[in-house]
Amino acid sequence: MRHRIASPDGLQTRGVIRLRLYRARERQRLIDPADLEVTYFAVDPETKPVFEHDGVMVWVSDPDHCRVERRVGGRDLHLVESGTSVLPRARGLEILRAPGADYRWVHSLDWRWGAGEYLDRDRVEATVDRALDMEPWAVPEGPVGLMHLSYLMWFHNGAMANGAAWPLDDCTVEQIAAFAAAATYFGLDDIADLIGRLEPDDALSHEYWDLSSPFGEDASLIRDALRCQLVEAPEDWG
Repeated sequence: MRHRIASPDGLQTRGVIRLRLYRARERQRLIDPADLEVTYFAVDPETKPVFEHDGVMVWVSDPDHCRVERRVGGRDLHLVESGTSVLPRARGLEILRAPGADYRWVHSLDWRWGAGEYLDRDRVEATVDRALDMEPWAVPEGPVGLMHLSYLMWFHNGAMANGAAWPLDDCTVEQIAAFAAAATYFGLDDIADLIGRLEPDDALSHEYWDLSSPFGEDASLIRDALRCQLVEAPEDWG
């Protein structure tokens, strides 16, 4: 069955809308166009819902966020906006209504599939572990991507353990600037902005925790950015 879906601006797109629920007894169904908005916001993120329309997949990851993906020419792509593939949930509905628009698609690493969610690829985890083993301020030089990742993960782990303000007591001005530069390198401008306005108390800690781990997984935003850089700038990793 083919549907014609009216978008908010009056444009129309065609295609079948499917909803897959990976943690529910009812695994898949077609959605009537008139019910799309209600269904999209009513579906429980705990069921790992995936909406499919005209080759675009929208994964609702938690009550407020989603990821948007497609597969072209045998390659997995994901949509990046404002430097991240973590999008507001409402944005996913807009994209389902206009899947053929001119979006910024970037290549992903080859994923391994879980039950409606992605598992981190070994290369990503190995790269994070390698960065954590470094003290970047003690290393004369190294691959630029790895140096930035090391700075960012050192900041992240300190912020998760001791609060976002920890560098004000333990780091030099140059090191704090390197933390912000690392976030900028990965396109994580919100994190760079937060580092630039650190205060000597715990006021920014919850903001950082929510910002860096929007899927409830530690450093999920940083890992997403790392996946992008491993594909888009392989020369930065040695």
